[in-house]
Amino acid sequence: MKKVYLSIFIIGLGSSLSFGQYAPKPITSNNMSKVAPKELSNAPVAKTLGTQFWLDDFSAPGTWSIDNSGQPGGAFGWTVDAVNDGWWSGSPINSTSDGNFAELSNGDAQAGTQTLGVVYTLTTAAPIDLIANGTNVTLDFLQFGARFNDLQEIQVSTDGTNFTTVGDNNDAPVLSASGGAPYANPTSKSINLATALAGATQVWIRFRWTTNFPAAATNPNVWITYGWYIDDVSLTTNAEYDLAVTSTYWGTAGLNYYQIPLTQVAPIDFSSNVTNGGTLSMTNATLNVDINSGVYTGTSVGSTIPSLASDSLFATVPFTPTANGTYNVTRTITTAVADDVPSNNAMAPISFTVNNYIYARDNNVLAGSTSNGTDGFETGNLFDIWADQTCLGLNVRLKGGAGETTVGTEIYAKIYSIDPTTGDFIFAGESLPLIVATSNLNTNLLMKMIDPVDLLANNTYLAVVGSYTPGLAVANAGTSEPQTSFLLDAATSTWFYQTETPYVRFNFDPSLGVDENTSAVTIGNIFPNPTSGETTINYSLANASAVNVEVVDITGKVVYSLDNGTEVAGAHNVAFNAASFSNGVYYVTISTDEATVTKKFIKK
Repeated sequence: MKKVYLSIFIIGLGSSLSFGQYAPKPITSNNMSKVAPKELSNAPVAKTLGTQFWLDDFSAPGTWSIDNSGQPGGAFGWTVDAVNDGWWSGSPINSTSDGNFAELSNGDAQAGTQTLGVVYTLTTAAPIDLIANGTNVTLDFLQFGARFNDLQEIQVSTDGTNFTTVGDNNDAPVLSASGGAPYANPTSKSINLATALAGATQVWIRFRWTTNFPAAATNPNVWITYGWYIDDVSLTTNAEYDLAVTSTYWGTAGLNYYQIPLTQVAPIDFSSNVTNGGTLSMTNATLNVDINSGVYTGTSVGSTIPSLASDSLFATVPFTPTANGTYNVTRTITTAVADDVPSNNAMAPISFTVNNYIYARDNNVLAGSTSNGTDGFETGNLFDIWADQTCLGLNVRLKGGAGETTVGTEIYAKIYSIDPTTGDFIFAGESLPLIVATSNLNTNLLMKMIDPVDLLANNTYLAVVGSYTPGLAVANAGTSEPQTSFLLDAATSTWFYQTETPYVRFNFDPSLGVDENTSAVTIGNIFPNPTSGETTINYSLANASAVNVEVVDITGKVVYSLDNGTEVAGAHNVAFNAASFSNGVYYVTISTDEATVTKKFIKK
């Protein structure tokens, strides 16, 4: 399937502004290099672990040089002392060295005192000698804080003048009104410097802070920071064997699902990107995937990865579930020799389910919510459709509590298709509006479509919940790759992407289309809708009855009629060819001895 992604925009969520950040589409097996199998070596190899040769715990502040863009320090810029200056955290970084630490601040976001147009740097005052230990080294440090619209960079220089960025914190989630989380206190970060230092005899280390959105530099919100704390900075020689997992992917055509209807099952790929940070080659590096203890076992082609090189490992055979149930996935990396640092290639387990009707991108682990300050909005997720399916409703979760969804807010659910040429979202169907009651909060809420929406195979759709006014907060559960979950700002009619996954799900239960009041006749789906030719109308009778079918255009002109005579109770359908109809809106009416019902369809 061709994937269609929208342009990248900056998004502001009321006073808690957070901006979407670009990242590439997840890697799939179609764009990974394939490496031939390598011969295994059975001979044991001696191990050499890394040795720490430089450590600074900020006990001597003069070891570091500070440039605070003319700001006084303290609440603005870098400081090195034992005082917690920031507005956000009640306590500083937790580190084994205690005492002094480095801290970055830029005013008080609650008071709106942040300074604009600044770059704050913290740099080793003197170079660190590399002659005795070489350049195959790793930088380690402890950090604490959170990311908002910050650019928190780690840089090195081999001449004290020209600095190269070797790492940042852009992989951490944004902490905002939409969700996210601060860094654990403390978080350990490691950066292999071997490539950046090739041939060098000395190195300067720098921690640099500024906005991550210089194009919006006049907006005070892009200069807000929760703070960035640093302690216990060290350099360590690299181990001989150290294969690290840098990213992982699982899913189908770039999207992963935690609940999959059996009708929408498609092959699921698994892959991992790895980097050899050790000094020696790693042979027969292999990704191993196990599902439900042997229901599926997948492996990648064994790869030899030279020192400082990277590769993509992917299971050569995808997994296609064939039955309903829960599927528990474990993934490991193996190599011909034992990894000296196995902790950095561990991958979290995955669990997903195959069921009858529910299609869900969220992982059901609730964390935060999506709201839009004083503006109305819509939020939801992309879904790939692999077989024709009729959708009768969406399941959503509204977050209740202080500052969340307001009882009395009017909400709705919508489905959009995607224009394959422009990437625009095209309205496909919606639910009746719902006035939120207390019973609707913090629960799996079903919102039925006014008319069934026919989803066509090999197309992508967007399912959303929204409100034209403030007062809606949609629960988040899990994270999304950029440009796969979206938010529409009602005030500007502009779509933005978000990296939290809103709790918005397709529900394909066909019983949702049955009239709960057991009326004498109900119309099910009109398929396809929109139509351009042969059209089928499904309907159901509660009792045996004479049946008449009539189609009229928007002016009331009858364009098709059929007297079906007397039919027995139960499900029926009628087909007709709409090819000769003019493009536009039409209404089909089914009349019986007991009742008359009407539904809309579109001829295109």
